[in-house]
Amino acid sequence: MEAGSIEEFIFEHYYGYTKIDSEATEEYNIQHDRWNVNQVINYEINCNFAAMYGEDFDFLKDIKPDSVMLAEGSSIAVKWKRHRI
Repeated sequence: MEAGSIEEFIFEHYYGYTKIDSEATEEYNIQHDRWNVNQVINYEINCNFAAMYGEDFDFLKDIKPDSVMLAEGSSIAVKWKRHRI
């Protein structure tokens, strides 16, 4: 994957965040090898956006995506968590 590319922006994340409750979030560090990105030649999107994400997202069924990416993932390790309020 090229440095500065949209693929790098999407796939190269090493921190994650998850909501614990209405007042707290946990931050965690993810370690993984750099992923290989493959060229997408053809694709089909088969998703009921309304059922999956709610009616507000139903319009996506009629929109062509700006990009379609395929990456070969790798094993990951979560090295630490930090509780934040």
